Amino acid sequence: MTFYKRHKILSAIFFISIILLIKNSSIPYIFEPPAIISYIFDSPKSNFWDNVAQMSNIFTSAYVTSLMFYYMVDYLPVIKQEKKVKEIIAPQLVNLYLYISELLAMIKYAAIQEKLFHTGNPEDMDNLHFKNNIILCKQKSFKNEVENGTTPYSFDLLKDCDNYRNLILNTCKEISGTPSFSYCDTKVIHIISEIQLSELLRILPKPNDFLLQFDFSDVSYLGLGEGYQQLHSIYKELAPFVDTRYSYEIIDISNEEIQKWEKEQAESLVEHPEIVQMLIANQKQNT
Repeated sequence: MTFYKRHKILSAIFFISIILLIKNSSIPYIFEPPAIISYIFDSPKSNFWDNVAQMSNIFTSAYVTSLMFYYMVDYLPVIKQEKKVKEIIAPQLVNLYLYISELLAMIKYAAIQEKLFHTGNPEDMDNLHFKNNIILCKQKSFKNEVENGTTPYSFDLLKDCDNYRNLILNTCKEISGTPSFSYCDTKVIHIISEIQLSELLRILPKPNDFLLQFDFSDVSYLGLGEGYQQLHSIYKELAPFVDTRYSYEIIDISNEEIQKWEKEQAESLVEHPEIVQMLIANQKQNT
């Protein structure tokens, strides 16, 4: 962003000051100027206006000098810092955008399955059930809003929402902890703060919540629907600051596609038995 766009008023006063300095100077014309030029730039003829011009010269010259000093000593170093910190946090913003997209997609799909999403009332989503169950579906991926393919997918709403919440908050922490983060665009700073204070991230249950251990319990999460809409709005605000926007949409999968997917997975495990060992080791680590 140029200096003029950031400081329109300062720039306007600067140009007016330059015009006044030229007008009040005794520099002769090097050519015969048009009448309009003479009217604007000719120095005052009367004694009164000549004194006014001398007084205005004091202020305009001081202003021009001060603004040039500010530009060289303060503005240019800040611009360099902004460019540097932007390069540092750019990959993290890509990750953050992706994590939020994944979280919102899972919640939206689960709410659609329970007929809680398209009701027109965000409060209906407060009744979304977070169960420790695997949901089979398909994931449609996008790169900069252009579809990038569809693959079979599965997720555990309870565990994966908790995982992505932690990823989002940790990424925000890393971004805000970046040296010279204060030099970031003020909108980015505001967005990161809003994400960290997101009501949805606060409300989402944890896998070890006591009430979730009982299948008969019917838990409501007051404000979850409003929190979803709020985070979705923040997610849109973040988009212009992300270089490469990876996003996801979760859609239904047919029984035939599930069977085909399971068959392909079984064949892959037979061909690569080391994957089975890795899965077993990972399961033992999590238990």
